[in-house]
Amino acid sequence: MNIAEPCYEWIAEQRRFAELCQSWSELPAVALDTEFVRARTFYAKLGLMQFATASGRFLVDPLAISDWSPCRRLFARTELVVHSASQDLELLQLVLGDLPAKLFDTQLAAAFLGIGFGLGYRDLVARFCDVELPKSETRSDWLRRPLSASQMQYAANDVQFLLPLRERLAGRLEGTATNEWFHEDIGRLLATARSVEDPQCWLSSHEQIPEHAELGERRLGLLQQLCHWREREARARDLPRNWLIGDAELVLLARRLPKGETIDSADIRLVSGIQRKFAGRYAKPLAEFLNEQLSTAPPPSRRRTRLDLSQRETLKQCRRLARLEAERIGICPELLATRKPLQQLVASCSATGEPEWPRELQGWRQQVLAPVLAQALPGSCSGRRTG
Repeated sequence: MNIAEPCYEWIAEQRRFAELCQSWSELPAVALDTEFVRARTFYAKLGLMQFATASGRFLVDPLAISDWSPCRRLFARTELVVHSASQDLELLQLVLGDLPAKLFDTQLAAAFLGIGFGLGYRDLVARFCDVELPKSETRSDWLRRPLSASQMQYAANDVQFLLPLRERLAGRLEGTATNEWFHEDIGRLLATARSVEDPQCWLSSHEQIPEHAELGERRLGLLQQLCHWREREARARDLPRNWLIGDAELVLLARRLPKGETIDSADIRLVSGIQRKFAGRYAKPLAEFLNEQLSTAPPPSRRRTRLDLSQRETLKQCRRLARLEAERIGICPELLATRKPLQQLVASCSATGEPEWPRELQGWRQQVLAPVLAQALPGSCSGRRTG
C-alpha cells in the first residue's frame, strides 16, 4: 500500500516547543526520530527532531531551540519509542545532556521476537503496517535552511509508524520469557550512551583494530595509548578519527616506535609511512602524552585471540549450539551470541580451564548459554560459570 502524505507541524519557536513537551509528558509514550549530519566532524550535528503522538507528527528545528529543559522533563516521564536507538541516544546525550528514563527500541524488539536482526524501519513498516515507504532524502543535508518539502515529507514518514509498531511488537513480547531480556538490553543501550564520553572507555578503543591481537605486550600498550590519544584529540578538535590519523598509521607507530623507557617526538617523525603534516603538528604533544600514560596506564586487554585447530573446532560447536538454542527460544541467533565474544570465551577456557565471560555475553545471555555450551567447552569449563 502506498503512503498518503502525512500532516505535520513545523516547530521553530521555543514557546510552542515547551507547550508541546508539557502536553506530551502526560502521554504513556511518544515516538522520536532524528536527522543529522556527520560528514566532516567527530560529533554528529543535529539537523531535525521528529516527534509523533496519536494526534500528529511534529518536526522540531533544533537550530531554533535554545532551552532543552522542557524536552528533558518530557523524557523523564514518558516512554520514548525509537527505531535502532544507539545513534539517537548519543545525540540526545550530546545535545540534552540527558537520556530518556524509559525506552522502547522497535528494531531490538523485532530481534527478540525472531523477526529479523538489524531490520530497517521500512522493512518493519512494510511487514506490520502494509505500507511501502520511499527511500528519498537518505543522504540529505539536514542543516540547510529552509528544508525542502521532500525532506520534511521524508522526515514525517520516518516517525509516523513508530507508535503502531511499538503497539504490535510490545503486544507480542508481553508475557514471554524474553520480555525481561529485552528490557535488560534496553538498559545496556542507555548505559552505553551514557558512557560514550567517559575517558576510561577510550582505553578499549584499540580493540576495534584487528591487528591489535598480533602485537606483543609492549606494542599492544603503545597501540592502546595511541588510540586513547586519538579519541581525546578527535573530540577536542571535532574531527573524524581518520582525518586525524588512520588505523594503519597507528599500527605502524605501535610496531616501529622504540622500545625504550621514553619516546621522543623525533622517533615519531622518523617512522616511515606517517604523514609529514601529522608528524609536524602532533609529534611533540603525542610523545608527551605517551610518556605520561605508558608509565601509569593499566595493562591493555587483548580481545581477539588466535585459536589453534582444536579450539577452532570448539568455537564451531559453540556457535552451532548457540544458534540452535536461539532458534529454540525464538530469538534471532545474532542477538544471543556473535563470533567474537564466543571466540574469547573459548580462548579463556583453553588458557585457564575456567570461562571468563566477555561483557557482551554476561547477564541473560550467560544464563542461557552456560548450560548449553557445557557440551562443547573443554575440561573444567563445562561446569563453571563467572560473571
